[in-house]
Amino acid sequence: MNQQGSILFVDAYDSFAENIAAILHHELSVAVTLIPIDCDVQARFGQHLAQFLSNFDAVVLGPGPGNPKNASDVGLFNEVWEIAAVESVPVLGICLGFQSLGVRYGLPIIRMDLPCHGHAKRIFHLDQDIFENTGEVVATNYNSLGFRLRELVPDRAFSRTNSSGSVSSLCSSPSVRSFPSCTSRPFLADQQCGAKDDLLVLAWDAEDWLMAVKHKVHPFHGFQFHPESCKSNSSCTKLLVQWWEAAQAHNSLSRSISTHEFPNTFSAASIVTANTSRERVLKLQNKLAELTNHCGSTPNTSKMPIQAGSDRIAAMCYEDAPPNNVVMLESTRKGRYSIYAFPDKYSFQIEYAGGYCTVTQDSEIIEKISLKRSEMVESLEKLMSSKASNVDDLDLPFRAGLMGYFSYEFGTASMNLNMPANGEASTSTPEISLAWIDRSIVFDNYTGTAYVQSMREDDGIWLQDIATKLCDLERLGPIKDDYAETEKLLQIQRSAKLSLPDHDKYISQIRECQSQLLAGNSYELCLTTEADVLTNTGLHHSWLLYKNIQRHNPVPFAAFVRLNKTTILGSSPEQFLSWNTDRSIDMVPMKGTVRKSPEMTLEKATAILASAKESAENLMIADLIRHDLYSTVGRDALVEVIKLCDVIETETVFTMVSHIRAHAPLSADFMPESDKASKEMTKYGIKALACTLPPGSMTGAPKKRSCEILHGLEKRDRGIYSGALGYMDITGKGAWNVCIRIAFATDDDITEVDGVEKQRWRIGAGGAITVLSDEEMEWEEMMTKLDSVLKAFRQT
Repeated sequence: MNQQGSILFVDAYDSFAENIAAILHHELSVAVTLIPIDCDVQARFGQHLAQFLSNFDAVVLGPGPGNPKNASDVGLFNEVWEIAAVESVPVLGICLGFQSLGVRYGLPIIRMDLPCHGHAKRIFHLDQDIFENTGEVVATNYNSLGFRLRELVPDRAFSRTNSSGSVSSLCSSPSVRSFPSCTSRPFLADQQCGAKDDLLVLAWDAEDWLMAVKHKVHPFHGFQFHPESCKSNSSCTKLLVQWWEAAQAHNSLSRSISTHEFPNTFSAASIVTANTSRERVLKLQNKLAELTNHCGSTPNTSKMPIQAGSDRIAAMCYEDAPPNNVVMLESTRKGRYSIYAFPDKYSFQIEYAGGYCTVTQDSEIIEKISLKRSEMVESLEKLMSSKASNVDDLDLPFRAGLMGYFSYEFGTASMNLNMPANGEASTSTPEISLAWIDRSIVFDNYTGTAYVQSMREDDGIWLQDIATKLCDLERLGPIKDDYAETEKLLQIQRSAKLSLPDHDKYISQIRECQSQLLAGNSYELCLTTEADVLTNTGLHHSWLLYKNIQRHNPVPFAAFVRLNKTTILGSSPEQFLSWNTDRSIDMVPMKGTVRKSPEMTLEKATAILASAKESAENLMIADLIRHDLYSTVGRDALVEVIKLCDVIETETVFTMVSHIRAHAPLSADFMPESDKASKEMTKYGIKALACTLPPGSMTGAPKKRSCEILHGLEKRDRGIYSGALGYMDITGKGAWNVCIRIAFATDDDITEVDGVEKQRWRIGAGGAITVLSDEEMEWEEMMTKLDSVLKAFRQT
């Protein structure tokens, strides 16, 4: 792309910033440098802010949570407006940036009775200035605060009879005039630096909220709406183009632009990585390379039909595996493939907890190294890239690689959250737990074919042994109900003691969420809680409970995982992230749930989920995920929305999903079926996993501020719940699901009650809270999700 200019984007820690940067980059052919609102420009770039701004053709002050009157929420915004006024630098404020412009020039910011979060609306305008010839503008809004137009221009009649929304009585672009608002707070003296008469009205909405302004003298514009949202129409793009043309025209008359180039994004994380010692990282990478020496580049594969289904394979996987290294990722409903790991004493596991990476083999710790999060991700990428190979033409999802989970807290640790300790003991579950798997069986549920495979050299004896076992099991036919197992399960269920969430406490938390939303601190909050279940301990108890969960709640992403001290019984319906050697990185967030019943049809559920609340939930997360994916693949890449707000049916609920896909910008000589493609997609895939955790569907937006609020409300570590579980493969593929509808436990949570050992199981559930949420309906939705797992622990 021919770069024709440069824009500085100041990010207020919003979850849509990269979407705006990408649309500016693509549509304007400009280089965009992004810095956070708390950036120390002098320390990072060696220039004071005024000198730094002189390097750019224009500045964009982005959206974000909070109030424009709070200095901590807007950071550099006020300094930029001040310097830009003196130096005549074009500035565009979007959402919070727009509000900071209005407050600076004396507009009374007020709280909306009903915030507009994730709703597209028609924008009426004067067909003047940068709105000229844009036609009908439809744009998504994410705001709880705003400026009232009718209060400020009370003597104007607002007719909206033409397609552009122009109004003859406002054609002179009237100044916004001074009328005090009884609901606004006093301004901070140092934030109001101009008069209301300095601003001109450009656009508004049907409820007479101010939607766009310009400054009479300075090259300043502002939009309350989000032109980059996937539900904003093409007129919004034209607006940005015309703003840029106006900025260039202004610069040609008034400014001389420096030519100094800066990186596209500058973050604290990049500094930390650059300054850390490499010795520990290299030590771990060398150890992992040594442990995988026996893994070759050519697979040994045996293919055979299994008419009895995958139950026999699952049972064999469970029985043959070491007690603390069992991994199976099953599709028990609609999914095509199930993957069964067959580790042995030579297999190894990687855990990350408390800043330490621990490598174990045959239950013995063979390495423990202090690492930062970025170094842990780097080491995983190094390991997988070193083994990356296009092994053959079989289109299987998995050949060899790492299988396991990343916790919710591993994701939040990357965001530098501003929050106190939660006051309770942290979860004892590791932030990462992965097993290296180079022997496995992949079962094709569509064709009934089992692929027995090993990446170890000269491993024909093992393949033959497994094939013989499968033949013997096939002759036995499908697994029948076992009376002894049924009785054992009943004993477990009779011993189970359930501790359910408190209704009043959850309702109180919902109200606090809505208070935060009304204040503008978030657009959506995925509030969660959890149930505790105590069961007697015993051999095979977790396996029996897992099979019972699958009977009650078959899903595309089932999982039984036992890694060291941690056990996961998974029945997730939601895909999180997948990547493939065709350059695609896909995310499929799930928001909006309706309980299934004999009376509830797909048609009825679709009508319910088409409500403003449910569609807004999905749109917010779709926009957030686009931002996360641009952070992964860069602004030159294509990120597209394949589906938006599509209703699907699962075993227990109807739910709404969207599908967002990024296309990684691979090298010019990229060939899908090559070792190079496998290596490149491995790097992009692992980077995507690190950039997108925790899943946006489990946090809300903006992600950083939402996680801070939720941490204060929930006062617990979520652990594996709300994390991601899946695999990364040496062929350059990977697939991860969101850890919902799961029960998980650790050996550290075994306690004695009345002289009997009890295992504590944690089962999380929750839902997205918006300003339109009904308290009791949110409680009911949360309990519906919880019940899909709790059924396995109850007698039926």
